[in-house]
Amino acid sequence: MTAPKLTCLFHSDTSVTALLNAPAGRALAGDLLIECAARPSLGFVLNLETPASYPGVAGLLGGIDLSTLAHPSEKLPAPIVLAPGSPVSVSAVRSALTLLTRPDERVGHITFLVPVGEARSLGSVLSLCERFAIAWDVATFPHEELVDFARWLAAERLVDRANFAGVHAYAAEMPDAAHARSISQLLASLGVPEAPAQVIVTG
Repeated sequence: MTAPKLTCLFHSDTSVTALLNAPAGRALAGDLLIECAARPSLGFVLNLETPASYPGVAGLLGGIDLSTLAHPSEKLPAPIVLAPGSPVSVSAVRSALTLLTRPDERVGHITFLVPVGEARSLGSVLSLCERFAIAWDVATFPHEELVDFARWLAAERLVDRANFAGVHAYAAEMPDAAHARSISQLLASLGVPEAPAQVIVTG
């Protein structure tokens, strides 16, 4: 058995679930999704209940099997391990993520879903990943945490041309022509092979 391939998908909004379920985003999902956050977020979008006793990925530390933690959803192309029902320490999340490097015949590709606001706290554990991508909902107003994230990412130097799978700009509806053209020019300037060079419509 070989260790699963790990992808880190940084996302700006909980609408990332729509991108993952769209044809253009499904390849980012792999066989299993892990919500890398200390508090619930994506469960609200997916209409999946996370009881206070649900530990999220930190449950691996206590020996809970990965299949027990994962939830299927019609709104996602792969099962997801949601964030814990009650806040846990970020150190527990970091420690649990390292366990996902163990060989597991059930999963060949795992994707970490990392909110841009929590990337800094997860820090060096994300270097476990072989591939990185950014999901950007262009329909929402950018928050200052997006700027902070960009600075952090540049300082950490986790991403290079070899492991970067691009910025995946998406929206439920196509933005107006001028906005869409500006975004497409920005994406094209990144020069990432096989990464979408235009806005992905998820609606």
